[in-house]
Amino acid sequence: MTEEQRETAENLHEAMRIFNETVRQAAYRGLHVELQIIEMHMSEGPTPVPQVSASARL
Repeated sequence: MTEEQRETAENLHEAMRIFNETVRQAAYRGLHVELQIIEMHMSEGPTPVPQVSASARL
């Protein structure tokens, strides 16, 4: 794994930790959290890139 890949993996891990904590806080405060996985097709390659769409409502 290159240094750039390692740094990107660490950034993704930290971002997901923050995201999950925020989802838990929203649910704890009474919001209904809805998540959806969306596949984005990038011009750089044939493999779709997963994206997360999130919404919260009462």
